[in-house]
Amino acid sequence: MNAAKSRFPILGAGRLCAHVARRGGRSLHYEYNAALNKQSELPLDSEADAFVRPEKRAGTLASYPALRLTQNNQLFFFVTMPVADIFPYCYVISRTDDPIKGFQRSLNRDRALDIAHYLDDSKGSIPTNIVLSAQSIAEFRYDQKSKTIKYRRKANAFLVLDGQHRLYGYGLSHKPHRVPVAMYQGLTRQQEAKLFIDINTTQRGVPAALLLDIKQLAQQESETESRLRSLFDRLAADATSPLNGLLSPAKSAPGKISRVSFNRGAVFLLGNRVIMKLDSEDSYTLIKNYFVALESSLADPKLLRRSVYFEAFCEFFPDVLIVCRSTHGNYKTESLASVLAPLQNITFSPVAHDGSKAKKATILAVLKEALESELDVSGDLV
Repeated sequence: MNAAKSRFPILGAGRLCAHVARRGGRSLHYEYNAALNKQSELPLDSEADAFVRPEKRAGTLASYPALRLTQNNQLFFFVTMPVADIFPYCYVISRTDDPIKGFQRSLNRDRALDIAHYLDDSKGSIPTNIVLSAQSIAEFRYDQKSKTIKYRRKANAFLVLDGQHRLYGYGLSHKPHRVPVAMYQGLTRQQEAKLFIDINTTQRGVPAALLLDIKQLAQQESETESRLRSLFDRLAADATSPLNGLLSPAKSAPGKISRVSFNRGAVFLLGNRVIMKLDSEDSYTLIKNYFVALESSLADPKLLRRSVYFEAFCEFFPDVLIVCRSTHGNYKTESLASVLAPLQNITFSPVAHDGSKAKKATILAVLKEALESELDVSGDLV
């Protein structure tokens, strides 16, 4: 994206948060635009000033239906509201800029911009709520009779405890979305910090391998991802495959190759020109034959189930095919095994000479050196 056309700031997140923390009395929304304008010298009505604007006069009372909830003696409220009636009154503090009071992570602008694009360009939704802590300036209260929450539209009325990137994404979106929010009332700074820690140490991201596995169900696979999935599933299920029982589709597991690691290596298999010229059945047979020959040629066949070695073996595949065709005229299992026979004399160490773990590039260099050492070269070939 052209920086001049970006709707997101040139000002870094840490400097932005520090600027806001120092000013204190104005909303993040207005400080953000003022700081941005000063840094980039862009007019405030430019694309860089694309944040949602408040629609109501500052200081007026906002009121929305809410669900009152108590968990372990902690009271909070679930509510949905227009982004224009909540974003301008929120703020964050970065711990890197305010080590005493701050605890919020710095803003990743690319992540927020991705969310804004998703909200603008996609027909999807984001059901996950933002978590806010009402500050005293908000004059926050709950009306038991009308089942509504009320607060003053004032700068810095709410501290963002969780979901800052989603909130900024909403703020950058061109659509008037309603935002699902969980609001806490009357928390001390210590309680806010503890809640932030609790939220961010109990949440876990979805494993990348599981996301790849689910993409098929969502019908969002690319052609390459579809081919990789089919190869993975077939090698995993084929009783004659050396990888049978060694592949883990949805998560990382000791002694097994995850779908993520498999895909990183297998792109070298499927992208090979020989494989691309074969039909699906023959290409599968050749790939399986390679792993059969490889397993029989390794002094330690268990290396095949270690991700870094597996990826190196996959990247080694094109070199083996070239030598196999030139020396045997075919790609049969016995021919591949003959080419790979020198690997029996190699004792791979999981630790490099400098004490670090072996890297793919190092392993690949050893494999290629072993292959080249067996090449029969004489003056008759010149």
